[in-house]
Amino acid sequence: MARKARAKKAPRQRPQWLEGFDFRGAGVFALVLAGLGATLYGIAAVHARASDLLADKPATAEIVWPRLPGAQETWLGETLREQIVARVEAQLAGTALDAVALARVGESLAASGWFDKAPRVERTSDGVIRVRGVWRQPACAVRAGARDYAVDWRGRPFPVDYPAGASGLRVILGASGGPPLGRTGELDVMNAWPGDDVAAGLGLLAPLLREPFAGQVAGVDVAGYFAQGQLAIVTDKGSRVVWGGRFGEFIPGEASSDDKLARLRSLAGNVQFGNRIDMGQKRLEIFDERYFALDLTGPP
Repeated sequence: MARKARAKKAPRQRPQWLEGFDFRGAGVFALVLAGLGATLYGIAAVHARASDLLADKPATAEIVWPRLPGAQETWLGETLREQIVARVEAQLAGTALDAVALARVGESLAASGWFDKAPRVERTSDGVIRVRGVWRQPACAVRAGARDYAVDWRGRPFPVDYPAGASGLRVILGASGGPPLGRTGELDVMNAWPGDDVAAGLGLLAPLLREPFAGQVAGVDVAGYFAQGQLAIVTDKGSRVVWGGRFGEFIPGEASSDDKLARLRSLAGNVQFGNRIDMGQKRLEIFDERYFALDLTGPP
């Protein structure tokens, strides 16, 4: 009995999207992908292990401290420096020292009241955390009650205050308001001291400190600013030299700021008055346009 011929199956058609695809190349490509994946996994594992090791190692902070122009040493005291270093090291303790952690430290320092803007925070090859940036420069202290608050030239407080007279800084006295405060009553280090009187005091103090008699200037009294429109220089002897209105402003009946400075220079160079800008008096007014300080040491 003849066997029935088995029908041949038609060859299986490749899907159209596989037409022209080289399966030998695909095998090589798959091997490459597998190798690449293993490499990336290995790198990630090494990075994770390194991060764990760095997190276990206590962070050491190295901070480039601020200096005043011409000064060899920083104006920041040892206690304040220790506090800032401790703040950085505590924030990094137990964390991986990666870019995210370093950026977080920079943001924290920018909001601390010590820097003008976010400082640069980087990790050195030996694992030290280095901080450098533009620091705020201290101008003076503003007295409020029994405390002196250090401020920069924009009137922004530093995150530190002292008992009255203990800061070692020149001082603005008679401010009408207290320091800027946040919503929960904490010292606001990001905003200027409220009140135009403090701003006017800073505006007078700055040019006085560029004068040869700057050593006699202990601060500015702004108590009469709103009532009489007057500022007074506080000397190192506690006397008052009444300056008058805001520095640089034209005020009818008052001498110009340049004339007032010239009068003070003349007094500071006058031996007869002890080279004192206050003429050795407890109170001296120099603001009237008709007043001049005579240099009595010259020829008659």
